[in-house]
Amino acid sequence: MLEVAPVTTRLSAIAWCLGLVSVPLLTAAQPPDVDGLDGSPDAGVLGAPPDAGALDPSPDAGALDPSPDPGGFGASVEAHQIIDRALEQAVGQRATAFELGFEYFTDGRVESLDGDGRVTDTETTRNRHYPLEGHFYSEVIGRDGQPLDEDEARDEQEKKSDFVREARRHAERGERYQPDEMRVDFDHELMDRYVTTLVGTDVVDGSVCWVIGFEPREGRLPDNRRLDRAMNRSTGRLWIAQHDYGVRRAEFEMQRSVRWLWGIAGTLRRATGQLDFRRIESGLWIPDRTLVEIELGVFFGLKTIRRRISNEWVEPPAPEPDGEIALR
Repeated sequence: MLEVAPVTTRLSAIAWCLGLVSVPLLTAAQPPDVDGLDGSPDAGVLGAPPDAGALDPSPDAGALDPSPDPGGFGASVEAHQIIDRALEQAVGQRATAFELGFEYFTDGRVESLDGDGRVTDTETTRNRHYPLEGHFYSEVIGRDGQPLDEDEARDEQEKKSDFVREARRHAERGERYQPDEMRVDFDHELMDRYVTTLVGTDVVDGSVCWVIGFEPREGRLPDNRRLDRAMNRSTGRLWIAQHDYGVRRAEFEMQRSVRWLWGIAGTLRRATGQLDFRRIESGLWIPDRTLVEIELGVFFGLKTIRRRISNEWVEPPAPEPDGEIALR
């Protein structure tokens, strides 16, 4: 049987990363494996699944106000000013998270879909995210409601050891360490590839937000990584909270298919997603709920793979007497 995991591992990560998951402090997590397709990092349960092929409309999106609150900028507030403040806030968020040694947990669900949108297979994971060697590290600590078995736990430990070794090696050389080429950071390098427009204002779960639309600029765009090809074809919106410039919501949709080659021919035909964030007591914005859908053609289009990937933040599980984290 021809192995497709090396291709689909990265393609599922695309769907997650394109939604700006690293807003403001995250990196990609270790994905589950569902029938040869690695799932999105941090996948979780959002309740009843939406109709296949379309994301549920946001229940609290509401009508956009064409006259946004100036928020201290004056009447001539522009999208780039709001984005710049949001980027500054994201840098501070990441620094605060490291200072606090902040960690959080997510539950995930990866659903395989057939051509009619019916679920044919499901895998769930529990993931832990925490600072490690100057980066945010994510590891799987449970699968399908159970702790990892001995082999799975050993694999996770090996991944962590490799991560630490590489992070230290890069630090000693003064090099930037980017453990996951599919990771997306909410920074100027990302946003400079887009034209942004202030669409209006909206209220999301009580937070008054500016709504910023983005679409790729014309001309040559960054194309250093495979992921760049997908980002350069995506449009979307950001909901930025007016009171502190945290990203409250992000939506994206890839407008054109992207060709990928990892030993076999593969095309990412479709990717859409919505990510919601919540502000916790420490002032950090953390991922609350996520829903992503992807469609991938492999083997020169002879096989189609469809996945619905969701995630949900969960309360920290209580530790067991021996110090291990319990799954509930």
